[in-house]
Amino acid sequence: MVGILLSVRAAASVASRLSLPLLRRVWSRGVLVLAALWMSSLTLAVLPMVTGWLWALFVLLVLAGFFLGLGQPLTMSLVTQAVPVSWRSNALALRLMGNRVGQVAVPIAAGALAAPLGSAGAIWAGCFLLFVSGAEKSVRAARGGSRRAGHSVRRGGVTVRCCARVRVCASRT
Repeated sequence: MVGILLSVRAAASVASRLSLPLLRRVWSRGVLVLAALWMSSLTLAVLPMVTGWLWALFVLLVLAGFFLGLGQPLTMSLVTQAVPVSWRSNALALRLMGNRVGQVAVPIAAGALAAPLGSAGAIWAGCFLLFVSGAEKSVRAARGGSRRAGHSVRRGGVTVRCCARVRVCASRT
């Protein structure tokens, strides 16, 4: 039964990636990333509480899989847009390195939590990370967020051209 439930989650992730062009016509990347963070954290947080109901597990794993599947392609495109063209390969390499560090560190931390709290503790640790990421992105969006690479801002009679998230700016008068 576990294999079927995991397959359902994986199929929902594939479906979300296939529907991404349709979703992008309606919502921006930022909105979709926020939805992915919030909805995946909420659906996964409820998962340990409904282990006795197969239908609830099925529904939650379909939702979680759908929203978890949105994250990777959206963040890859956000990274490529946040830096100048000449920095894209370095930015993507840095993102992938962060993924690999997470693939090592998160299971170790989840295992440390699972020992005293059980398997639900490991799931809730992942939910906590997604929740904190969603909260941080929501706060940033409420404050005006970061701008796209190459935006220009007028400050004190000087036009400043900036690269988003990378504090490298070139001034011109």
